[in-house]
Amino acid sequence: MVPFRKPVIKVFATGGSEEIAEWICKGLHERIPAEFQPKGGLRLGKITAEKFSNDNIQVAIEDSVRGEFVIVVHSQVPPVNDHLMELFLLLDALKRAKVADIMILFPYLPLSRSDKKNKPHISVGASFIGGMIGGYFGVKHVLCLDLHDPHIKHYFDGSDADDVTAIYLIIDFLKKEVVSDSDDWMVVFADAGSAKRYEEVGHLLGLPSAYIDKKRPKDDDNINISKVAGNVKNKRCILIDDEILTGGTTTKGADYLFDEGALSVSVAAIHAVMRAKGHKENWVAKRLEKSRIERFIITDSIPIGKKIEETSKFTVLRVGLLVAEAVKRLIMSESLTEMRGLDKVHLYNKD
Repeated sequence: MVPFRKPVIKVFATGGSEEIAEWICKGLHERIPAEFQPKGGLRLGKITAEKFSNDNIQVAIEDSVRGEFVIVVHSQVPPVNDHLMELFLLLDALKRAKVADIMILFPYLPLSRSDKKNKPHISVGASFIGGMIGGYFGVKHVLCLDLHDPHIKHYFDGSDADDVTAIYLIIDFLKKEVVSDSDDWMVVFADAGSAKRYEEVGHLLGLPSAYIDKKRPKDDDNINISKVAGNVKNKRCILIDDEILTGGTTTKGADYLFDEGALSVSVAAIHAVMRAKGHKENWVAKRLEKSRIERFIITDSIPIGKKIEETSKFTVLRVGLLVAEAVKRLIMSESLTEMRGLDKVHLYNKD
């Protein structure tokens, strides 16, 4: 009889997600008992994704993984569809290599904005991804960071899907580096959804809150703002949202606050997608840099790359150690709920 041994953890990243995966490896190396780690400690494993002349992709694992616990890191990186296929083929290769178990980490879940059927005859991308991962591939463990809507977790049928938030990391930074002792500060949520999702922000900062009442008939640049639920006159506003896409919603929301008498506007958003169809990679950042918004606090849940080169208004907070702390808790059967709150930020804000 072969003696039982605990599987060793191996970490891999799909193309473009390597940087945040390196930070997750660093955090896990500091947190996971040595018996779960390969000799020499955790490091990012090697894979190759080769595209052939016929545009087909083949993924190969360069490390031995048989009988191991494999963690795959995948965030939204252009070209999004190519990297999604790379993820699916990597999962196929891992299954064929007879791994013991798989956990997928989504710092930003691709197609997460396609989360419901709000028009006739359309696809629901988030449901498709969940079904593929939980159903077809049989992946049992999924961890997401700040989903567009929490109900997306239920699409991972057959998986234990969890989510954690970077909002406390952002609140901690705002409290220490942005908000002063004066009484003219105010939290403004980008819409009613953000107000509900991040309702603790105002309380934890000790500030009054408001939200922008708006509708988005078509896209991020085509929004209709009807009012601000709250008085922002003579206030320095911190505009809170879960993501920045083309910058249209962000700049129009800020302009509306200025029209309502706001003294200044700073923006805090977790996911910096910052892409606009037909424009260069840094176009959105330059658009935001030229706006009247004073500063932007974002995270690296989506690789920043060259997006914010030649800009001065952006502060990037790393979330790799936050994800590593959550993964450690899942592996060691510890509580994720205990991570919620400002008093726990010190556990993962050490970079």
